[in-house]
Amino acid sequence: MQKLTFLLKRAGQIYQTEGLLPLLRRAVALIIRLFFEYQTYYIYAEYTKDLPELKEADFMPKTDDFIPKVVTSNEQADELEAQGFEFRSTIPNARKRLDSGAIAMCIFVGRELANIGWFAASQQAKDSLGEPPYKVDFGHRESVGGGLWTNPKYRRLGLRVYNRYMYLRLVLDSGIQVRRAAIAKGNLPTIRSRASFYHSPCAEGRYLRVLWWRSWKQRPLAEDGQCES
Repeated sequence: MQKLTFLLKRAGQIYQTEGLLPLLRRAVALIIRLFFEYQTYYIYAEYTKDLPELKEADFMPKTDDFIPKVVTSNEQADELEAQGFEFRSTIPNARKRLDSGAIAMCIFVGRELANIGWFAASQQAKDSLGEPPYKVDFGHRESVGGGLWTNPKYRRLGLRVYNRYMYLRLVLDSGIQVRRAAIAKGNLPTIRSRASFYHSPCAEGRYLRVLWWRSWKQRPLAEDGQCES
């Protein structure tokens, strides 16, 4: 029931901000994905030792009316909801992800969720994010980010960039040595927002799913072995 409420709310947002035709296109794409999925991804890998000095001022969004929150447990999520922050009502699968060890990096405008991204430092947490099956060596202090979403009402404010700062802050505090990410080749907003922080992609992955059958193939784009775990 909660997932249905979320889908209806998201459909309303798309209709209000983008119109009927984009809503219909996404609805058809969602139905097709129940049976078939094919996607190509850019794979990125960055070493924390190469990270320049982290200055919050370099990541600030184009608005002062924002409240960042890092959510590490369902208890914290319940507290946020009790304080009037729209978290569970906007992200229906948050409980499972938090139980799996994923950490939510949230940006609110007022009490409305404007942007969210996820940090995962274990295989269970990565799986909960629905990430493609690229290899990550969590046993050697590697992490991934995923599930990045911006409320259509608050696009073009630089919230993705500030979420990036929150992620890097978690990376440093957690002692992560390698950061990995997979971004769909068609996801141009995310690719553009990450261009200032990542080097060029080091590999390309192709994911195919037909009902319950899955296939993942990856080929290197860099010659320095940067994508190797």
